[in-house]
Amino acid sequence: MSEGADKLNAVLEGLAQLPSDQCWGLSRADHARQGLHAACQSEAPALIPAARLLLAQGFFLEDVSAADLNEGVLLSYHFDLFDACRRVALRLLVPRENLTAPSLAGVYTGADWHEREVFDFFGVVFTDHPNLKPLLLPEDLDERPLLKRPEERRSLYALLPQEHLVRGKP
Repeated sequence: MSEGADKLNAVLEGLAQLPSDQCWGLSRADHARQGLHAACQSEAPALIPAARLLLAQGFFLEDVSAADLNEGVLLSYHFDLFDACRRVALRLLVPRENLTAPSLAGVYTGADWHEREVFDFFGVVFTDHPNLKPLLLPEDLDERPLLKRPEERRSLYALLPQEHLVRGKP
């Protein structure tokens, strides 16, 4: 087995040890089809411990993105290795009534700008962020340009494979 595969296995074993009500839908993915090797749905309390597991195995944060869906705003965090492609996604569904999520900037300093961009366009407030202010948009803009009207939103279940949405461990 390659070093990259060993690191991915260590991350999956670590994620499987997190409380099942906080990290679920843990599954391997078909990289050729989905662009990922593994994915996990996270609740807010498990996000930072999961990111620390990835960092301990040498994974870097590629990006933080968001999608406005029927069920809330889905944050997707993509991680990978420099020396071997082993892409992992952590996803956190943020309820529209409380658009807050923990900041990963204390674990990955590069999360700073990614989270500021999500704040700009979706209005998600990242708790404990060191510098949460608009990155690209004017500070006095009251609009969140990537939030959709209800009739424009799609369901989470139409976008992600079922194995990424089912609660439980592999």
